[in-house]
Amino acid sequence: MGAYQETIEHWVSEFLTSTPGEMAARGFGDRAGAALVAFLDNACGSHLEPADLNEPAIKDGIAIGLGALALEPAQREAVPGLLADFLAYLQTSGRLGGGEALGAYARVTATAHLLRKQVRKATVKVGPNDPCPCGSGKKYKKCCMNA
Repeated sequence: MGAYQETIEHWVSEFLTSTPGEMAARGFGDRAGAALVAFLDNACGSHLEPADLNEPAIKDGIAIGLGALALEPAQREAVPGLLADFLAYLQTSGRLGGGEALGAYARVTATAHLLRKQVRKATVKVGPNDPCPCGSGKKYKKCCMNA
């Protein structure tokens, strides 16, 4: 838990009881508060006040705070919008300068980090006694294995 845990929990609960917060949480589910607290707590760490959030802190909050949560696929898709709405709300409530810009950055970063698909390239395993994949007709160990 970070040094600003009480402030973070207050901001999150205030957002979730507001109209924009209720709408955003409805699309996310009942773990919206926990996700926002994890995000903001890891974004601030032990050295940054919540009112001083910046882009590197946003990236840390997403990668460390939200990346570790076991979110369902629908929740992962809702995270970018939830973060953007939360940070924009913090700006309109006077708690965070540049919240809308940080919200746009959080939307892009969360989309890139949480929704990326890992693609595995199909590779052929070649043993030392198999024919060389270069097409020479020699065994792999006698051709390209040491190249």
